[in-house]
Amino acid sequence: MCEIRTLCIKNQTHISHCTHCQTMHIWHNNLLLNFTPDDFELFREMLNRQNFYDCCVLFPDGEERVIVHAPWKDISFTFTREEWIDLKEAMDESFLMKEVYELIK
Repeated sequence: MCEIRTLCIKNQTHISHCTHCQTMHIWHNNLLLNFTPDDFELFREMLNRQNFYDCCVLFPDGEERVIVHAPWKDISFTFTREEWIDLKEAMDESFLMKEVYELIK
């Protein structure tokens, strides 16, 4: 059975980790993304290589958003600048917190 440990909360972004199966969970608004620890790190590195203003798109509502493509071609996620910053900061903090918990074991 999963034992979920919260690693970081930044506004709408909540990142947690199962201490048994090691699954990393990113909860953002109505999205739930699940990663292995290695895939979480790859996703984090990919996001950290991108700059919001280099890859944002103006949406019909007048708001600029970044589009992040999922491995499935028909699914993409969008983030406003504030959400983008929260997501990246939460992922970085979560990565460090997970390392801290592993050292404490």
